[in-house]
Amino acid sequence: MDLGQLEATKAAWGDERAKEIAQEEGQDCSIVLQLPDGTQHPHTFKMGATVAYVKLQVEQAYSIPMGKQKLTTSQGKTLIDPLSLADCPGITPDAACLVLVSEIGE
Repeated sequence: MDLGQLEATKAAWGDERAKEIAQEEGQDCSIVLQLPDGTQHPHTFKMGATVAYVKLQVEQAYSIPMGKQKLTTSQGKTLIDPLSLADCPGITPDAACLVLVSEIGE
C-alpha cells in the first residue's frame, strides 16, 4: 500500500467515524433552563447528551453543584441522571423545552 492510498483510507475512516458520532449524539434540542432565581437561559444540547451532562453544564455556568440540582420539565417530569435527553418525556428536537432547575438540600 502506498502512502497516498494509506492517507485516503485514513481520511475515509475519519469521515465514517465522524458520521457515527453524529448519529449517536443525535439532533440538537433547545432547552430553556429556568434557575431558582427565576431567570431563564436558553441552551442547545444534543439529544444523546445525558441529564448528568446537562447538570454539569449548569454547575459550570451557574455555580449550582450537580449533587444539589433537580431538573424538572414544565410538565412536572423529573429528569434522571443516567438517561439521555432523547429518553426524557417532553424533550424533542422540534420545540424548545422549559426545564426548571431547583436546588435541593443535602
